[in-house]
Amino acid sequence: MVRFGTLKDLDDVMDMLDLCKRDMHERKLNIWDANYPTREIIASDLSSGNSVIYEACGHAVAFLVYYPNKTDKYEKYYKNHKNFCLVQRVMVHPDFRRHGYAQKILGFVEKIGFDSIRLLTRNTNTYSVNLYTKLGYDVVKQDIYNDVVMRACEKDLRKPIKRKKEKLEENIIKN
Repeated sequence: MVRFGTLKDLDDVMDMLDLCKRDMHERKLNIWDANYPTREIIASDLSSGNSVIYEACGHAVAFLVYYPNKTDKYEKYYKNHKNFCLVQRVMVHPDFRRHGYAQKILGFVEKIGFDSIRLLTRNTNTYSVNLYTKLGYDVVKQDIYNDVVMRACEKDLRKPIKRKKEKLEENIIKN
């Protein structure tokens, strides 16, 4: 079940975060470490009213936080939408990956009513790169940061998705 997160989820999210950090370390992804994100940051995320949880088996198994109209250093490369959000700290419990939970929590944010969703990822994080590509995020800028290629991505929620249009046209032709 997808829902907004609350402070009651803090222990579950922190447990998930620790497992994600361990998994990233094993995969040689130096994205999150002992200093980031902290318990205080996650508590702030959960208190903001802008965190999203996927709950399964009575526990949070996927998490993200979004910030309405928050800009980042790639601002000049994004489309000039006035109603956007920046998504950060997307994580899925390692035991619950490949079940579509990240897609479901991102889909939840899509339905809130923003014109676009922005996010950053690293080329080395193949899980994220593949997911965001599959979901229709466009790479608006690639940049090298600490010897790693960073991708600034955006999904324009106002434009129709070509795949759906093509499928609709196929159905019209068949009928």
